[in-house]
Amino acid sequence: MLGQLIRFVGVGGVATLVHVVIAMLMHGVLGTPPLQANFAGFASALLFSYIGHAHCTFRVSLNPGFQFLRFVIVALVGLTISSGAVFLIDTRLELGFGPAIAAVAVLVPVTTYVALKFWVFEATAKPEQTDWLGVGVSGALALGILALFWGRMINHDTAWYLVATREWLGGAALYTGLVEVNPPLNFYFTLPAIGLADLFGISDSNGEYLALALLIFLILQWCSVIARDELGFSTSRRLLLIGGLAAALAMPALKHFGQREHVMIILTLPWLLGELAATLAPLKRRISRAMVAALGICLKPHFVLFPLMVTVLLAVRQRSLRPFISASNLTFLAVGLSYVGFVALLHPSYLSHIVPVAQEVYGAYGAPFDSVLHSIRVELILVALAVVVAALGGLRQWQDAALFAVVALAGLSSYVIQGTGFSYHALPFRAFAIIACYFVILRSTRPNSAAIAALIVVAGLIGMNIERGFYRNYPAQEIARVAQEQGKVDSLMVLSSHVYAGPSAAIASGARWVSRYPTNWLVPGAMNRLAVTDCTRAPDSCARLQAIAAMNRTDNIADIAGARPDLLVFDLSTGYIDTPGFSWADFMAEDPAWPNILNRYTKIEETNRFVFYMKMPASKP
Repeated sequence: MLGQLIRFVGVGGVATLVHVVIAMLMHGVLGTPPLQANFAGFASALLFSYIGHAHCTFRVSLNPGFQFLRFVIVALVGLTISSGAVFLIDTRLELGFGPAIAAVAVLVPVTTYVALKFWVFEATAKPEQTDWLGVGVSGALALGILALFWGRMINHDTAWYLVATREWLGGAALYTGLVEVNPPLNFYFTLPAIGLADLFGISDSNGEYLALALLIFLILQWCSVIARDELGFSTSRRLLLIGGLAAALAMPALKHFGQREHVMIILTLPWLLGELAATLAPLKRRISRAMVAALGICLKPHFVLFPLMVTVLLAVRQRSLRPFISASNLTFLAVGLSYVGFVALLHPSYLSHIVPVAQEVYGAYGAPFDSVLHSIRVELILVALAVVVAALGGLRQWQDAALFAVVALAGLSSYVIQGTGFSYHALPFRAFAIIACYFVILRSTRPNSAAIAALIVVAGLIGMNIERGFYRNYPAQEIARVAQEQGKVDSLMVLSSHVYAGPSAAIASGARWVSRYPTNWLVPGAMNRLAVTDCTRAPDSCARLQAIAAMNRTDNIADIAGARPDLLVFDLSTGYIDTPGFSWADFMAEDPAWPNILNRYTKIEETNRFVFYMKMPASKP
């Protein structure tokens, strides 16, 4: 044991030296930019560490399949722990950089050693046969998906996270300097996209596409191994499965690639496939799959419906309550509670400030129930057709499809509960319905009514998404057009209640988004509730709502005064605001400071949708 620890320290020390030497050579001799030079050093040290720890520290044979993937995961976890420790101890607790580095010097080596010994290079583990065919097919499919989206406009929600995450990295505080209604995991998930964009010198949107394509590759490969080792699929059926999963991940997301629902679908696939196995997988596999799935489920509270409904299905099948306390569910619980604790510790403003405000006003973004269902009525009919035909053929033979049908039902429930009618909220329903029908096709040994119905549904669902096409944002393009016509516009701000009018326009025009809000999301709910509240009977409620609207107005003024954006845009659409004749100009004019702000701008254009103001040159003294 002591000798192993000494070898571990020695290999780690030499790997650090390799990192430094390679980075210095790349930068000093070859003139490589610092970020790329450091990455080359990191990659070289990573490869040296893998070979060194395998041969020298733990003295096991190399297996450049999942063994190496696990090693990379451990290295990334170590990087996350070190960054998190510095942020918590130095920035949040303000105990100083020295104690933070001391904690890193203890935590990272200890966790790395334990993970390498008991997970990556486990001596008793059966040698795993590398799934080279799965690697190749998964890689080709991921590259195809990347090529499909590369260079395209990214959806407005993901655009906001790209913009806001850059601001966060630049020093803006989440939930005070950046006022967002969703919990912080969304920002953390955007970090790889920003890192890849900076590393390869590509746009942030392409960085997001690249990060998701890499994730899809890893997940498809993982699913391929599960299908081979646990589901007993033949090579041809396994490849058909991977192709079907890739289609289900890409086609429904043509407009919504990178949305939270999309990421959740990707991360839950290995866990869901594992639940189809006839026998339980080893405990560590079940826990690792559930941990990855839990990260996706934590993206939204509504997503708890997915493990809940899967558990109910398993409990009914087994006629037992044991599935409720399965290793997967206990993992979900542990990760979920840890995440809540993480948010409370590092981002307390989310729970103390954002959640109470959102409870007051975010309901304005809801839609009538009949409108919510009307948006997906054709898809509901198609899926209902497949369910009826499969039921007539006997549900027992479609147990694989039944699990994904239940998950699709969870997706439908999540869509209805959120009650907005936003198309991307229906992504899980669409994707999991395609996978459920695909399993009916895969399990059919000969043509039958259920397989034919499933094929019709798959073709119909994919066809409708192809007809909808890729993401388009005409308002953002209109703003970008005006910005480009004005010459160099370095910064802009849009006063609107629509998120698609702001950050997307900034990305399209190459300008910086200067508002702390993705959209003025506090105003619609506050104004709508004020319009129907008798303030003589409920003065406290009116005071709270007025304060919320005033806070949004004051923050707008502070952002404009501080950043002095080149282009200021007023949205003429009153989206989600029920007050007749509502005007953003009138709303802002309620603050006495507003006229002095607006006097610095001159009106340059008005369209059916927007009024544009350009910052006037500073007057000479």
